[in-house]
Amino acid sequence: MQTKEQKRSAFALEQITAVFKGQVDEKTANFIVGVPTMILSNGLAQTMAFLFSKKKDKKYKDTFDVIKLWLTREFPALKKQPEMEFLLSFSGLKQDQYLQAQQEALAMLQWLKRYVRAFEKEEGGQK
Repeated sequence: MQTKEQKRSAFALEQITAVFKGQVDEKTANFIVGVPTMILSNGLAQTMAFLFSKKKDKKYKDTFDVIKLWLTREFPALKKQPEMEFLLSFSGLKQDQYLQAQQEALAMLQWLKRYVRAFEKEEGGQK
């Protein structure tokens, strides 16, 4: 049986392969490393709304999609589709559920941060 940390790690690594195709550019890596601070400063729902508002930029859209996928797997109260319904579902959470979702997002992002740094491309080539 896998621990919660092992599940988070496996999920983050799967996303590096599925979403980022095994290579993360430096700007995207730097951005992802900063997302937990954004969540701690502004809150999970506000950060997700911000990421969604910038969805035309791939790094924002990909980050939104990864966090959304993890949270909808872990919290059935958060609706999967479409994005507007997902964002609205935050307002229906009780305070303790919201804080649990925020903590879970932060915990998963710790693994994603590690992996984006591990698979980060160097300027002008591969790492």
